[in-house]
Amino acid sequence: MSFYLSKILWLILNPYNFFIFVNFIIIFSYIFRFKIISITLFIINFVFLLAISFFPIGNYLINKIEKEYHFATQVPNYLDGILVLGGATSPFLFREFNQVSVNESAERLIESVKIIREFENAKIIFSGGSGVLERPDLGHADAAKFFYETVGIDTQKIIFENISRNTYENILFTKNIINPKKNEKWLLITSAFHMKRAILVGKKHKWNFIPYAVDFKTQKKIKFKPSFNLLSNLTSFQKASHEWLGLLSYYFMNRTERIF
Repeated sequence: MSFYLSKILWLILNPYNFFIFVNFIIIFSYIFRFKIISITLFIINFVFLLAISFFPIGNYLINKIEKEYHFATQVPNYLDGILVLGGATSPFLFREFNQVSVNESAERLIESVKIIREFENAKIIFSGGSGVLERPDLGHADAAKFFYETVGIDTQKIIFENISRNTYENILFTKNIINPKKNEKWLLITSAFHMKRAILVGKKHKWNFIPYAVDFKTQKKIKFKPSFNLLSNLTSFQKASHEWLGLLSYYFMNRTERIF
């Protein structure tokens, strides 16, 4: 139920969609002669749109999450296991063309190849089902398996968890499969902006990971100044909104013990 609710809420709170909804409210308010409400909403909406378009607010919010992982993780000489989180592939295009199809988070897979080859005796699990409503067949696990086979990784040594639909289920379902011992050393590979939420879910379920952050979206130092990179700033704000809403919702749903 929470999975469907999260999809509906994001449909509304997605910044692009939200501005459209507000514009509809403005239009209807004006038509039905609520001119003060219409003008007020228009000014607020317009000022907010200008702010997130001209200023790198999205990059700043992403940087706040990523900066904890700016320094490379000191990977120990021995690992009991490696967990790679899905989200780096385009399952629909993989099904359509039967080719490796990755997205802007491809580093999750690329970096994992190096780690998998380095720690040949470690348990390896890839976690990633479908996050698409009513399309459980569009999971990341099958696309990831195809990728690993393409680059010469023996997929017989990898466990592919293909039921999880979000970060919470990634950790929960994987733990149920692996049943890791308390003193085991597990490396977690995922995007830097996504790492905090995954780590917090793990701690909630008494599973502490060694973070191996990849796919950084921002530089180490952000210059908070206006620019004409309007679309880029909007896109960054959308991505930041999704992750910060995820951190907030996971806390209030008791999936983590703290927000950040």
